[in-house]
Amino acid sequence: MTSIFTHFADAPLAAAFGMAGLAGQLAWPLLRKRCQILSAQFGIASCYATQYALMGQWSGTGVCAIGAGQTLIAMITGGRPRLRCVGACFIPLVGLISFLTWNGVASAFAMTACCLVMIGRMQRDAIRMRAVMLSAAPFGIGYDLTVGAAPALAGAILSALVGGAALYRECQARRGTPAAEAA
Repeated sequence: MTSIFTHFADAPLAAAFGMAGLAGQLAWPLLRKRCQILSAQFGIASCYATQYALMGQWSGTGVCAIGAGQTLIAMITGGRPRLRCVGACFIPLVGLISFLTWNGVASAFAMTACCLVMIGRMQRDAIRMRAVMLSAAPFGIGYDLTVGAAPALAGAILSALVGGAALYRECQARRGTPAAEAA
């Protein structure tokens, strides 16, 4: 853990962008509408891309930048099925960027997390979107641990916890259970 905080102290601007990404990561699970979730995801990806670039972590920079671009496409295309598949074209690009910036297991974590988030963004249903994005959490946590990105690590852990609770809440609400009505 010491190396994570060393990165934080050595690169304060990177930490500032990481903290902005963290704020977005804590907020997005609380949002209910697809367009709100996607707007938050764009901000998160942009902030983390900048953080990783300032840290010299090019796999993370590349996949986050591609993720931000894919989020814009998802926002523009909305629920139009013919145009939604355009977002899938970004997935091979993530593989290429990861290959070109290969840094061992860190790159594998970044690529897997980004691809799962991208697949999540292409979902029209908010519950499916949340579930797929939540499945990316262990890989994002692994990446942040590997490269020492303290704000992103905190964001990944807290976002996974809040996202899991939000997913549970929405599933209960869709089923119309008493637990969802009490919340």
